[in-house]
Amino acid sequence: MNIDALGTQFFIEIFDTEASPQKLDAAHGSIQLLLSAFENNYSRFKDSSLVTKLNTDRELLHPPAEFVTLLNLGLKLYSDTDGIFNLLIGETLNARGYDAQYSFAAKTEPATIPNPNEVITITEDKITLSSGQIDLGGYGKGYVIDLIAEHLQTKYGLEYFLINGGGDMYGTSDNGVPITVYLEHPTETQTYIGSTTIFYCGFAASSPHKRRWKSGEKTYHHIVDPRNEKKLPLDATFITAPTALLADVYATVTILATASRMNTFAERYQLGVAIFTLPHSLVHNQQFIMQTLD
Repeated sequence: MNIDALGTQFFIEIFDTEASPQKLDAAHGSIQLLLSAFENNYSRFKDSSLVTKLNTDRELLHPPAEFVTLLNLGLKLYSDTDGIFNLLIGETLNARGYDAQYSFAAKTEPATIPNPNEVITITEDKITLSSGQIDLGGYGKGYVIDLIAEHLQTKYGLEYFLINGGGDMYGTSDNGVPITVYLEHPTETQTYIGSTTIFYCGFAASSPHKRRWKSGEKTYHHIVDPRNEKKLPLDATFITAPTALLADVYATVTILATASRMNTFAERYQLGVAIFTLPHSLVHNQQFIMQTLD
């Protein structure tokens, strides 16, 4: 199954050998509708989405339960990561030119990114946002991949599959055999620097080299440190986790966190963590350092 959604391609491979073509066609159509609805509701790039409406109007009446769940999840991730992960980076991304028009024309960035617990109020009847701009891109794809996995298992009784949404994944197994995933080099196309396996878990990678653009004399990327602290000099991170959502979130957090803090996160959330660093003084040699944080 190949589906275009959320600005990328979703590849869903079903390994159940006894699944009928009719069942697979029905699952494909159902997942296509699920992804379309999710994008229409929660994309920062769609003028009619709930996220855009809340960012623009500063309030949303009678919000759907799923949006409440997503925002509460964002608040929890902010607390769980000690403020490293913040769903209010939308204004900064817009200022960098990563906006709905994909202008890639940078403007002045906001001085600070608000604490979401101080500016977002959620009740059953209304959501208010007093400042900042919500962006669900840091965990929305992982969330929807986990949703698809549950959908395949509970609605269609499929046990063996791999969901790949632009490099964020969740897989069970290939009829009991772990699924091999190759770790892509962040700057060299069609080059792999290692591999890992997926066995009933999520996987994600992150790199400041993947979404990168130049505006004026400055180069920008999509990874935002809401605390304005010094970033780790990492060129790529690779994460395995119990869910695609956790893998998605901590692939980015690893780039921004200290090694000791990531050790804590890895132990707390059962993460497998690999980091990759290019020695910039050896550009033509392309040697690399890769290590697992225990």
